[in-house]
Amino acid sequence: MQKRKSICKQLGIKQEELAMFLNISKGQLAMYETGKRDLPTSATLQLAPMLKFMQDESLKSGSAEMLKFQTEQQKKVLEQLLKDNKYHQIILKKKLEIAEKKYQSNVAAMQLMRYLEKEAPETRLIKVIEAKATSELEKNGLEVVTKYKIQKEVLQAEEKILLKLLG
Repeated sequence: MQKRKSICKQLGIKQEELAMFLNISKGQLAMYETGKRDLPTSATLQLAPMLKFMQDESLKSGSAEMLKFQTEQQKKVLEQLLKDNKYHQIILKKKLEIAEKKYQSNVAAMQLMRYLEKEAPETRLIKVIEAKATSELEKNGLEVVTKYKIQKEVLQAEEKILLKLLG
């Protein structure tokens, strides 16, 4: 007896399933696959046509059909991912524009506050403007703008990869 390649892997099923089909125990099949024992004649007669079929050209045409189906499925998934990506890019673009406008507005408010401090140092309005601008800068500061820019670049890179896979 010589060591054989795993028959279950060749057939694409589990040992238990093949053993049940051949009406033998899983242990007998395992010992056969490791080369420690032969199969009963009835099991060998059932297994031989299966192995021959797996090696025939008829399987290649079936494989081609399966491959075509898999390729079509992959294309559908990639197209959906591309649509989702474009949607996320649009949403992120709007968020980025809003965050940049808020950031610029708050920076301008801080500059105005500095000017007003020189002109009228003890005005309550200055403190209100400063508090509001500081609060808004904490919420929509440069770190938020940078985060959105990074996310935008990641989505653009993902889009390039998806287009490459589709192309």
